Amino acid sequence: MNKTTYIKAVLVVFGLLILSRIPAFFNGSLDGVTVVSTIVELAFFIWGILLLRKK
Repeated sequence: MNKTTYIKAVLVVFGLLILSRIPAFFNGSLDGVTVVSTIVELAFFIWGILLLRKK
């Protein structure tokens, strides 16, 4: 397997993690740790997209 496959798999996982946080955003039940982890996940998601576009 090549690196592109692994990057795509990680993007799927981070995308699902971000989607799982949507109900907490709507309910207003977010705490500081959840907000920070969502921002970090979003940063890795964007970084992965940039890595894939670079190839």
